[in-house]
Amino acid sequence: MTPPPVDPVEEIRGEVLVLFHYQDVPVPRHTLGKVDWYLAGAVSRLAVDGKFTGDLGSAALFHPSGKFQVEKILVLGLGPRAGVNPSTLQSAARHLQSLLHDLRARDVRIVVPDSPDTRAQAVIDLFSATLRTLAAQSAAPPTITFLAYEDEGRPGSWGQAR
Repeated sequence: MTPPPVDPVEEIRGEVLVLFHYQDVPVPRHTLGKVDWYLAGAVSRLAVDGKFTGDLGSAALFHPSGKFQVEKILVLGLGPRAGVNPSTLQSAARHLQSLLHDLRARDVRIVVPDSPDTRAQAVIDLFSATLRTLAAQSAAPPTITFLAYEDEGRPGSWGQAR
């Protein structure tokens, strides 16, 4: 009997893993769904309790207690999925910049959101431009690595970009 394949999220190493959630997606999907499952539904419970709605500007921080190879998992809301555009992504990137500064994060992995109208590389470029200002403000800027599924959101192998 062969062991089940290891999901790429299980192999991510770093200090902070950043994931995104849409306001109008009731149940976490893709990588966030897997993380929610490992955390015994912690993300879903916050949503049910009304403490994390997925609104643009909302955020939730989780400590995975050894279930992943990262110290913290940060989930940011992006608002309604159909409403995501470069402007909302820019707003989310600025919010992320502020949160990473407050967390004093040094080693960050960002799972690129599956934006309906924006390709992964465009999202990476937009976030990179915004997060460069974080690096400019810090004596010891964080290492930021972007992760995206190579086949646009389906489980499989990760592609990485810095």
